[in-house]
Amino acid sequence: MTRQGKVIIIVSGVVICSAIIMLSIWLLVNKPYISQLPPLPDLKALPVALQEQLSTASMKAHRNPTSDNLGMLGMVYHSSAYYEKAAQCYQLAIRKNKSAWKWNFYLGYLNREMGESKAALENFNTAIQKNPRVYHAWYYAGEEFQNQGDNKQAEIAFGKIADRQIQRSTVNSMSRTDYFPLPTYARFQLARIYLDTKRIEMAEKTLQEIVLNNRSFGPAYRLMGNIYSMKGDTLQSNRYTVRANDLAVYAPPVDTLIDRLSLLSRSELYLLKRIRIALRYLPME
Repeated sequence: MTRQGKVIIIVSGVVICSAIIMLSIWLLVNKPYISQLPPLPDLKALPVALQEQLSTASMKAHRNPTSDNLGMLGMVYHSSAYYEKAAQCYQLAIRKNKSAWKWNFYLGYLNREMGESKAALENFNTAIQKNPRVYHAWYYAGEEFQNQGDNKQAEIAFGKIADRQIQRSTVNSMSRTDYFPLPTYARFQLARIYLDTKRIEMAEKTLQEIVLNNRSFGPAYRLMGNIYSMKGDTLQSNRYTVRANDLAVYAPPVDTLIDRLSLLSRSELYLLKRIRIALRYLPME
């Protein structure tokens, strides 16, 4: 065998060994994630568009289980109303990249949808620790504290965003319209807490500030009407109540991250659920 032939054999052997080592490392790192991916549901009973979406996302996650691919599979399951499978994928995505806040946020919202308040708070708080500028996580955490009757912690959470200058979401005509910035909603929730904890003057002051800067924010007028009714000022109470009736009823703040689930969805079951939620906030004829 010539010297050149020996060199070729040695180089080929090194390349093959390197490839085997790299494949072994890849399998060692990724096999635990691949093995824990949820199996696909029975696709035959699903619409073709949803079959393709689930199959494609699952295949991508199996072939390359990065945090983003695992999390995206979770979003596909989430937007298809496969909540347990979505939670599994979100948890795997969090494990894969512990510094990524987005999957804690989506998992927290899923927990919230399922009525798992404690788990929702844990995930929202984790998202906040990773990125304190996730203001919607502060807002949802405040709502969960309110649901638990913990007004003190709710006040802290809403206070984190109430006085910030947060621009309204950039929402195109194919999505919802964002009429009010998130701090307006946070201040309104603070006013409710002040009222619930008998700090009437603080509640009134906060609501006056809201209507001064957001003249079409109907819920603030309605709550002001309640405050004046409690004070026995019927004239002012009626004035604010009439004004509230002329304006839109309360609607949650626009969250473009959560809107992505609806835009991603190919599931009638999930979309009908989102439509029912939206209908709650339409004004009554």
